[in-house]
Amino acid sequence: MDINYYSQSEMHRASVENLPDEVLEFILGFLPPYKDLQNCMSVCKRWCNCSQNVLRKTSMKLVKAVAEFNILWKNVSSVDMIPTITKRFSHAACILGNNMYIFGGCTTNATSFNDLWRFDLSRRQWVRPLATGTYPVPKAYTTMVDYKDCLIVFGGWTYPSLSQYYQSVSLFNDIHFYCIKTNKWILINATNSPPPMAGHSACIKDDEMVVFGGLAMSPTQNFQMHCSNDVWVLDLITYNWRKQPTTKPRPSPRYAQSLIRLDDDRLMLLGGVQTLHNRFVYSDCWILTMKGPTWTWKEIAVKNKEWASPNIWCNPACRVGDKVVSLSRSRNAWNSAKPLVTSAVRLSNFTRPEGAPISVRVEQSLQKPLDRDHNINGRRGVLPRQRQVGNEPVPGPSNELNENQEPRFASDSSHLNGAGPSSDSKRSSFDLKKENALRHTKNKNKGMKIVRQLQEANKYRMAAFACETPGNNTPPENDLINQRQIAHLENLENQPEAADNPQQRPPAVKKIKRNTLAVHVLDISTVVDGNSMNYVSWLCPRLGEMSGAPEELVMYSLVKGNGELIMFGGVHNDISILNYSEPQNVYSNSLHFITPPRDII
Repeated sequence: MDINYYSQSEMHRASVENLPDEVLEFILGFLPPYKDLQNCMSVCKRWCNCSQNVLRKTSMKLVKAVAEFNILWKNVSSVDMIPTITKRFSHAACILGNNMYIFGGCTTNATSFNDLWRFDLSRRQWVRPLATGTYPVPKAYTTMVDYKDCLIVFGGWTYPSLSQYYQSVSLFNDIHFYCIKTNKWILINATNSPPPMAGHSACIKDDEMVVFGGLAMSPTQNFQMHCSNDVWVLDLITYNWRKQPTTKPRPSPRYAQSLIRLDDDRLMLLGGVQTLHNRFVYSDCWILTMKGPTWTWKEIAVKNKEWASPNIWCNPACRVGDKVVSLSRSRNAWNSAKPLVTSAVRLSNFTRPEGAPISVRVEQSLQKPLDRDHNINGRRGVLPRQRQVGNEPVPGPSNELNENQEPRFASDSSHLNGAGPSSDSKRSSFDLKKENALRHTKNKNKGMKIVRQLQEANKYRMAAFACETPGNNTPPENDLINQRQIAHLENLENQPEAADNPQQRPPAVKKIKRNTLAVHVLDISTVVDGNSMNYVSWLCPRLGEMSGAPEELVMYSLVKGNGELIMFGGVHNDISILNYSEPQNVYSNSLHFITPPRDII
């Protein structure tokens, strides 16, 4: 009886307070690092310290995981949540408190949105606040930044429906404040406003909003759309705009770039695109120092460009500590021998009607990704020889022909047989039969020629691990395999074509190549935390696909939460390989979370 009473009293005295701090922090680490963990801070002083340590260690683990490419993907589809947001891309996203806000966006069928959605990061649930006030117009390619307890939406564009043939793209320079406490939209009447713009970047500096670049429509340019590299500053107290003077040289005009805040006085510009005139993709890096009456631009060298994010212009970059993360297609999925990451890469000329809207150009560029350049001039081989008809010139070994040398034509083939151009005699039937016999012999020996080439190549293949060949004259095993394969191909070529029989023919299975997103990391530790070096460098990415990585998307949003990266929306880059039956499946409204692996005690 006394033993039972003693054991029960001991059990009553044991509580969570008897756990070590390491165990308590491990348990609190399973809570979402948002409202639930903040509520734990109000329990007692010990819990407050442990909760703060969990938040601090979670952020540190994310930076370490990103630097080591040791991350975990967690995907949440729209069917798992009710209500849910509409599929879209080119929207604006922002983190404020324990929520992620999404505004606007569009689809390629001329549909734009002006709805505002809130994603509760604690409950992992979508909420659409039914706000009052003056709503913004439906638009995409806008910016949304947080300022105190408000969200600031500026700029953007919208294009008419497909039935409105004679209407052009509309750009805006309106400023809307969304007050979270009152759940109300407020239209701000600012003075000295900049020209309407879209695809620009915005950032908050104290009580000012700094805007750079974008597609603008200025009256000085006869209201023609052009790319800009101007810096505009909005005073959030007086609502007065000013065009900020900057030093030269400065970045080239561009849009769809990423503007990353380094500290209170510096911003970093990364990437961008120019598709109006020169059609360049940029992967350069600039730092804007916001001090004095004239702000200073400084270009920073970018090292290890072969590991850079391929589509930095249509994939946003997000800062994580002393690293910048960009999600793009894995290098293993790119067909080009060299990555397209030079300072300014000229885009291929896509076929499009003259004067087409920028949205149409973006759609066509999505259908033909930048990495799929044509196979020309021996870059990955040579152009296939075309059959000569009439007076077409005979192609040479390359395009480097002497300008003074006149090309030979098929009609002058009699010169090769020793006959002059003035000869009236024609080739006899015997010559034609002889030529056909030689051509047949040449085609017959083509297989053995390939075998000899493979034999020669096998001599140097894996030479460091090769063993000595035996003294007999038997051909190697690889050569026999090559001969059998070539003989099998020749037999298939010589067989007559069988009649089409749909009942006997098995259904063809079309393999769809799956391009997944990979993490690309830019190390900016050389320009932050008091360092002032003149370079940043891309880190060597992880080879192979990461488990759980989604299919390749572009024009999505990427924001940083507490110890995690949150990706939402987007449009599939290569529409031709997806074989979708419905256009709506091209877009996405799924959420993807990037988190570090959990600790194990």
